[in-house]
Amino acid sequence: MAVIGWGKPRIFIKDLDTPSSKWKEVPVPVENSTQLTATKGDKQEAKVEGGENEDVRYTKNTYALSYQIRVAKGKTMPFKQNDGIIANNYAVAVQPEDETVPGIMIDKSTVSAEDSFTSQDGGMITYTHDALKPESGNQVKWGVIKVTGEPENLVVTVEDE
Repeated sequence: MAVIGWGKPRIFIKDLDTPSSKWKEVPVPVENSTQLTATKGDKQEAKVEGGENEDVRYTKNTYALSYQIRVAKGKTMPFKQNDGIIANNYAVAVQPEDETVPGIMIDKSTVSAEDSFTSQDGGMITYTHDALKPESGNQVKWGVIKVTGEPENLVVTVEDE
């Protein structure tokens, strides 16, 4: 049992713009390709004579979750794309290898795709979920990711720690 959320993750997505959409699991990502990146919010400084700050504040961070899926015979890719553009908004959840440690949930994101190829690794598509403002709470929610139900009827939730 792990204490932190490392190792082989499971990634789940749900199309938010299609009413009958269900959660589905994406194919296993390329090793060490799954990562959440934060871009720090803009810094605003209130200067006084002499150059010191009287006050400082930051705008909210933005977040992007990315992972690569290898293109292979018989593999179904999780999204339909048109030169990198993916229609609709998606929820995405990352469940760590040890299901009992915290993972992440992004309630709403826009997704883009980038195709690449090397003779060493073959074809890969990098999917990036840019987090959007959710109806409530943080853009990225941390907690234990619970997955229940059969593959054709999955339910994915995040439980606060």
